[in-house]
Amino acid sequence: MIVDSPRNPFVAAPEVVEEDPMEEDPILGTRGSIRGPQNLQQTLAQEAVPEEEEAAPVEVAPATLWLVGASGGVGTSTLAGLCSESIVDAAVQEPEWAGRALLVCSTSATSLEAAAQLARMSATGQLPYELVGLVIVHDRPKNRITKPTLTYARSVARMFPVAMTVPYEPSWREVGVTPAPSSTRLKTVLRKIHKIAQTGH
Repeated sequence: MIVDSPRNPFVAAPEVVEEDPMEEDPILGTRGSIRGPQNLQQTLAQEAVPEEEEAAPVEVAPATLWLVGASGGVGTSTLAGLCSESIVDAAVQEPEWAGRALLVCSTSATSLEAAAQLARMSATGQLPYELVGLVIVHDRPKNRITKPTLTYARSVARMFPVAMTVPYEPSWREVGVTPAPSSTRLKTVLRKIHKIAQTGH
């Protein structure tokens, strides 16, 4: 026979917190995390890591135009890859002093706020390069962007000499997919970027 020991009346009973059921995740299911093999890090450390070749320096010409990301992951490398060699991803090579650059941001709040801040810095001469325009890349389907975000995005767009938008491209996020200009708007934006590079406006 098991007898429960009496509880100390001067010690509060531990609080029992009931958590909501874990939401279903397409990768982990209802689990909070998964574990790999115990010695996986040691195994990976022993594998030869291919050395990345340094990108050749860009030959700067009058038509060179840099794409500068207002924040990370906004698509500067993807856009540069869709353009000619005169359009350079600033993450690969820093813009030259007084060079011309297009700022690229997404429709996330932090990226739009960063774009607004960089517009102010450019207007007051605090940037080493000239921001000649803005490209806003939609990071979600257009029907999922809230009205306040759209209103703010329009106000940020008006802070630049020219502003363009790149539509949401879900296929670009897939493994093994090579980005390609699939929409009329994107093709128009790419032509405009080349025109800015050639003529300055």
